Amino acid sequence: MKRIRRLLLLTLPLLLLLASCGNRGKLNEGDCAGTITLQGLPKEFSLLEENLQKEFEVRVTLQNMTTDKDYVAVLNQKNEFKQSVSLHPGTYRVSAYASITSLTHLHVKTTADTVTFERDKEASVIIVPENVDEFTSHWMESHPQAEILSADKFSRLVQVNRKVMPIKDVVTELDLSDMDKMLAGYQKTTLTDNERGVSIVLQNKMSSDQPLSKCEVVSLSVTSNTVIFPDGVSLGSSPAKVCHKQTGLYGQPTRFEGFFLYGWDLDKTKAIYLDPISGDRITITFLANGSSISEITYEMEVFE
Repeated sequence: MKRIRRLLLLTLPLLLLLASCGNRGKLNEGDCAGTITLQGLPKEFSLLEENLQKEFEVRVTLQNMTTDKDYVAVLNQKNEFKQSVSLHPGTYRVSAYASITSLTHLHVKTTADTVTFERDKEASVIIVPENVDEFTSHWMESHPQAEILSADKFSRLVQVNRKVMPIKDVVTELDLSDMDKMLAGYQKTTLTDNERGVSIVLQNKMSSDQPLSKCEVVSLSVTSNTVIFPDGVSLGSSPAKVCHKQTGLYGQPTRFEGFFLYGWDLDKTKAIYLDPISGDRITITFLANGSSISEITYEMEVFE
């Protein structure tokens, strides 16, 4: 296994280099000026975790309809979501997509399918948010309440739909089916609300068959930014803000698991927090590049 990983580390850079050498042009290789801008960001964008605002970007592709060559611009907070370009004359197909949409819940669209670049006439490519009302509603509901900001990380409290509640009660807030399904004695099953990106593990702690509605929640896992954890921790937070030994909201983890060479996506790095009193375990998973928290799992009574 170690030999395979070493081989991957040697070959992946070469593969990435080859992949980047396709039919790609430079944004300044022509003499026809233009600007690409993201307009109409809702004011609620400022409610996002600072790390999310920094990591959010919009990738815009202009494809020359004659040569099929692609020109890719990246709009982000650093360039104030605006980029100047100089391309060859011609008509270009326009496409755009936003990054980390599962964390920001913000999608974008183009205002036109094509744009024409001409000499002595500046072209304009405008990208706009696609789901402003949905985005606004989500972040107004997800604003941390005082109770969750002051809760201990092992309090078994979370915030869903602006309500702070014990994890065992989250099941009532989710769109789950088959709650009348029977589960055999001492068995576990996983139910998922795909729209919210939430999974729960239920266990029948009785020896006889029981309906799921009478089983106990023993684990909660979140992969979309719909649940707030104690201290206001949510997906998209930076690992340093949460896991730093001195200044992190949760302090130094009990241990780390996974692969530490960010960016290769060979394995995900996880910070593990274990409460020796309750046996509860919190697992915080980072994006492959280490920039943000991508998943949080809270498990009850997992003594190690």
